[in-house]
Amino acid sequence: MIHLFIMFLWLGFIGDINDYTILIGIIVTILVVKISEFFLKSEIFGFVELFISAIGRILPMYKMTFLSLKYLFKKSYCGLIPIDVENKTEAEKAAIANCITLTPGTMFILEEKNHLIIHKFDKTPEDAHSSNDVWRGELF
Repeated sequence: MIHLFIMFLWLGFIGDINDYTILIGIIVTILVVKISEFFLKSEIFGFVELFISAIGRILPMYKMTFLSLKYLFKKSYCGLIPIDVENKTEAEKAAIANCITLTPGTMFILEEKNHLIIHKFDKTPEDAHSSNDVWRGELF
């Protein structure tokens, strides 16, 4: 059953039915099933199992998307903050930018004349334009 499903997908994507595309479709179908069996470590017996497996992997992604929607509509302020990186090497600047981007609510935007420009979200306008909790001290 899964072979037919993948074959119909192949023919639908190609859009041209002739002997050559059917032969290539058969080869692609067999390769897709064998590769799936290898990576999934179990045989796929039909469309229902494939569908349930896909839904089981996709549902957590949608769940996290819906949980994060409240942050889009929640009142927040944003600001641009310059961080001084004078006398730093390119590798140090890249490490600092990556560390800042990993901080929740902040994101590195660009480098401009010995400064890293950081985009920051916060609850009040004063906090959004403050660099107090973005980068402190000499780590590098």
